[in-house]
Amino acid sequence: MKLAIGLVLLLLPGTLLVQTPAPPDPSPDYPEGYRNWVHVKSALVSPAHRNFANQGGFQHIYANPQAMIGYRTRAFPEGSMIAFDWLEMTDVNGAFLEGARRQVDVMVKDSQRYAKTGGWGFQRFVKDSKTERAAAPAPQACFTCHDNLKKDGLVLSSYRQ
Repeated sequence: MKLAIGLVLLLLPGTLLVQTPAPPDPSPDYPEGYRNWVHVKSALVSPAHRNFANQGGFQHIYANPQAMIGYRTRAFPEGSMIAFDWLEMTDVNGAFLEGARRQVDVMVKDSQRYAKTGGWGFQRFVKDSKTERAAAPAPQACFTCHDNLKKDGLVLSSYRQ
């Protein structure tokens, strides 16, 4: 019996040192049906913009019902989701038309899951893919920009009522 207790006492410190690292915060999923949410606003980045090659085109922002509460009150409740749809632009004889999708950026408010990034989870999806997640920017990089602006619950856009 003393031998068993001794072995446990010898092995216990080693098992305490070998801990499984905490899994990273799960990133937000693709926002199915986001184009049926409320359309918050749009922007157009034209060829005159210095970053047109990477960011040019139409940018549409959509909000789920919880996020619309936040847009109206500037206090975004848990479960708020915002989708930022980036589309290429084509110029057909002076008429700007939507082209292929560049990416879909997603913000999800979940203060427990995303405590390290101000209560918001960030994710970018590549082109039309619902599963391919962009390697960059990392969620922390998204948060850094949103946090620096400290605008209305870390949401940079506003809703015109």
